[in-house]
Amino acid sequence: MFAKKIVVLMERSAWRFPAESRALGAGRSIIALAQASILAFTPASHLFVPVGGAEIEVDCSTPVQGVSLYCLAGSTDRQFLNLLALALLLIVASGVLPRYTTVLHFWASLSIGQSISLPDGGDAVAQVVTFFLILACANDKRTWHWQRSNSEEEKESIWQGLAWAGWWGVRLQVAYIYLNSALAKLPVDQWAEGSATYYVARMENFGAAGLFADLFRWATGITLIALLSTWGTIFLEGLIAFLLLRRGSRQAAAATISACLHVLIILQIGIVSFGFIMVGAVICAASRGIDSNAPRLKSLFSRTRNSTRGIHSSVPTDPESARKTDAVTLGA
Repeated sequence: MFAKKIVVLMERSAWRFPAESRALGAGRSIIALAQASILAFTPASHLFVPVGGAEIEVDCSTPVQGVSLYCLAGSTDRQFLNLLALALLLIVASGVLPRYTTVLHFWASLSIGQSISLPDGGDAVAQVVTFFLILACANDKRTWHWQRSNSEEEKESIWQGLAWAGWWGVRLQVAYIYLNSALAKLPVDQWAEGSATYYVARMENFGAAGLFADLFRWATGITLIALLSTWGTIFLEGLIAFLLLRRGSRQAAAATISACLHVLIILQIGIVSFGFIMVGAVICAASRGIDSNAPRLKSLFSRTRNSTRGIHSSVPTDPESARKTDAVTLGA
């Protein structure tokens, strides 16, 4: 009996899942643009570098690595292959044919993550998330992922179930990443004692940089700010993981918190592509909550705009009307 209820709840949840989601599309575009920035602003000579004295050679020894663009193309100029991968990512970011370009997105993510010599955490996250996005967009029949949902037809098809399962895959994976990141910091002395951001801001090759470098070094030199920023990072990462597993507006809150957290990290120490890949991944994971709350936000902005227009329209613009208004006001 209990198992039957679970199945019914899952079927109901799958049917309600918005397979044609603008929020999911926005997350995909952010991830693709973040990956594209790596290829656009980093020459191939900096992505394929000798590691441990070995020659610059792409590892194609495993079946997964073998399907990489850089393995399939063999001796083709890597800068040209970078441009080809960049073009694929820009096509994905445009939102055209989401049901099919998710496959290209996963292939590009796999090629970058498995082939370049110096990958970062964002590349690994993108590989996993884009794999689940193939399933999450399986029932998206739109020409462009910025379009509104076409219809409610065929929601009971197997494609709808695959889309719902793929979205849950993204949701669970991203929640795990944040939870694991928070828990992994707890045994580290600098994080446990609250001084981690102080030391990070002063690292020689990975510290505070850019316009706000001096500001962040000064701020983290204040004990209270160092404590709040260090423990606050752990708390916010755990909170994002918790909110992603909740419903509705809580998922939207997770996306907002993630965006604020990673923008602050970007301003402090850079790692731009990683930050926006994570923000895009959280938006994909929270897409159902964002979609369900979008009408409320739209209604709120509409009321605010209308009330502002009402105020401006009530103020007379010609001098004669203005004088009459002033006379009435003073007489009152």
